[in-house]
Parts: sequence; structure tokens; C-alpha cells
Amino acid sequence: MSTDAVTNVSNATASHKEWVAKKIHSFVGVVPLGVYLVLHLTRNVSSLAGPEAFDSAVRTTWTHPINYLWVALLVYLPLAFHSVYGVMLMLESEKTNVFKHFNLENVRYFFQRLSGLGVLGFLFAHIFLTRIHVSMGWLQDATTNPDGQVTYNYFATHMTDWSKGTAIVYGFGVLGTVYHLANGLSTFCISWGITTGQKAIKTAEIAALVFGLLMLVLGYATIVGFFMYDFKEFVTPHGPLSPTGILGPLMHYK
Repeated sequence: MSTDAVTNVSNATASHKEWVAKKIHSFVGVVPLGVYLVLHLTRNVSSLAGPEAFDSAVRTTWTHPINYLWVALLVYLPLAFHSVYGVMLMLESEKTNVFKHFNLENVRYFFQRLSGLGVLGFLFAHIFLTRIHVSMGWLQDATTNPDGQVTYNYFATHMTDWSKGTAIVYGFGVLGTVYHLANGLSTFCISWGITTGQKAIKTAEIAALVFGLLMLVLGYATIVGFFMYDFKEFVTPHGPLSPTGILGPLMHYK
């Protein structure tokens, strides 16, 4: 076999491996990571129902030890691959240079990669405040929290303390995460041949937009829930959040 033939075979093999890697990267971003995000947000929105409802939902999630195993296998491992390969794609692609190649596709790609970096940082903080704290036993208290799981009061204390900036970080974190998933969902449909024509692609983009807005509402509703029951220090007398105000009934005053 000639040198050129060997080179062509080598290039074809490398190209095929890259194609497979991109397929896997796209797939794990939607399944299982996207599915887990939906489950995570729909569970956490229980904060709107108050401390007991939220704490019960969290305890139910982590009651069975098998849940730790499937989260490690179906969330953390795929997340590691998706993150590392996503950074590699960002560094190798010229699409991130939106000023050189300014069009809607490249702008969306740029924000897809940018949001991915932001989400990665947000997840490190989120996992540290939740899973690491729990695994180290830092939240455990024999009287108030024998299970040592994250609680409504734990989140509410962080969210309503503006000096920590937790609410702001979570606000941007939710926005970046939802955009990354929703935009990734529309490109996933193209990558996997689910949408092949322009009409189908446009329909998928609209569906992804609606889905993203719904997830954004759930994420922000969760944050609001942590303020509804622990927001009294910010309430001004006779203001809209006061007991007699228009939003007073939502504040669950005792």
C-alpha cells in the first residue's frame, strides 16, 4: 500500500472516530443529562409548596442507595465526557469567532459553547454546595437534619443572603443551563437525522424554544420558592410583599 493510501485510510479512520465522538457528545447531552435536568427541575419546584414539601422530595430522591450509583453512572460520567469534549470542540472550531463569521448559526454556536463553560462552573459550585456537603456530613444535625441531606432552610439561607450572591449565581446558572439544553436539543435533532428539511428544522427550533422557556420558568419558580418562605427581612411596610400587600397572600406569613 502506498504512503498516500495509508494516509487516506488514517484520515478516514480519524474522521470516523471524530464523527462517532460528536454523536456520543450530542446524545449524552440530551440523554441522560437532559432527562436528568428535567427531573431535577420538576422536583425542585416543590420549593413553592414550602419547606416540608421540598425536604420530603429531596429525602425521597436519596432514600435508596441505588440512586447514588445511577447518578454516578448516568450523570457524572456522561457529564465529564460531555464537558471535556465540548471544550475541545470549542477550542478547535472557528465558529466561536463570531466577528469573523457573523451569522445566526455561529452566534448560537458561540453562546452554546459559552453557556457550556458557564454551566460547568455553576455545576462545580452547585455540586460542592449539595453533594460534597452531604457526603462530608457537613449538613448533618442529630436534631434538625439527621439525614444530612440538603434542606429548604439551607437553600433559603443562602438565597436570601445577598452578600453570598447565591441567588444571582443560580439565576444565571439556570439561564445558561436551559439555553445549553434547549439549543443543544435542536442541533441534536439535526445531528441524528430526526429533522432533515428546513420546515422540520424550524419546527424543532420552535419546539426547543417552548421547551426551554418552560424549563426556565420551572428553574426560576424554584428560586422564587426559597424567597416566599424566608423573605421577611426584605419586606417594606405596606409594600406589595407586606401582609396587606397585593402579593402578601403568597408569602405564607404566620
